Amino acid sequence: MRLESGPATLDRLYYLGFFLLCVGLGAYFLYDHKIGYLNKNRQVARKQLAPLIGTDKIPDQFGETPTRPIFEALVKAAPTDPAAVRARLGEPLFTKQIGPGQSVEYYVSDYGMAEVTITAGQVDPASMRWHEWYKSREAIQQQLYFGLLCFVVAALVFYRFYKAATLRAVIDDEGMTYGGLRIGFADMLRLVDYNRKGWVDLYYRGADGRERRLRIDNQKIRKFDEIIEALCEAKGFPDPRPPAEPAEATPQPGSNQPDQPADEPGRSDDAHGHG
Repeated sequence: MRLESGPATLDRLYYLGFFLLCVGLGAYFLYDHKIGYLNKNRQVARKQLAPLIGTDKIPDQFGETPTRPIFEALVKAAPTDPAAVRARLGEPLFTKQIGPGQSVEYYVSDYGMAEVTITAGQVDPASMRWHEWYKSREAIQQQLYFGLLCFVVAALVFYRFYKAATLRAVIDDEGMTYGGLRIGFADMLRLVDYNRKGWVDLYYRGADGRERRLRIDNQKIRKFDEIIEALCEAKGFPDPRPPAEPAEATPQPGSNQPDQPADEPGRSDDAHGHG
């Protein structure tokens, strides 16, 4: 006796679809981290800067600093010296005069813009403002973490896909090999607990003498019914599957017609003139 079976289609397709979904999501998050969100930030920046300095003076990229955390730490320090501001925020992209002895310096990055008012050579900490673009640096960084997480999950799912795609079951004269696990007929104890969803449990004696369980699932192995039949035949196990319900008899044409009475309804002997 020899029976061989490969994997079922449904299990492989499930893990393959899940794997492709994880890869797609990971690529989507990484795209937003590296390209999508930064491009959107720059579009918003150009739109807001155009009325202030004109489109011809706006650079294609603005750099990594300042960011909101750096700006908030600077505001908390309450500097009054413009040099201290430049030491933290870098050089301003442009400066705008708003009155005698009063100007506003604009420090621009890919994540937002810091607005610092200088009056009579002194910084006014209370007038410092932060303008956020579309996404903050922290939100963009999160896309990287989400993307990496998706690829980690994809790697785990691909392993499950590989296991599902390479699953094999072989029954020979001495026992069964299922997914690399060898179980001799002498160690098989019972085949029970059939579930209508499509699995059955084979209990067997392990190498340590302890009872163990192997679940045989019709969504994982193709020749599910043939394996059950082969094990029952080899070991004398009762078939754990419920008996098939008998098909309803198909009525023959005319068989459901009521018997016709000998006489038509309403007719009597008198109707034939007998009296």
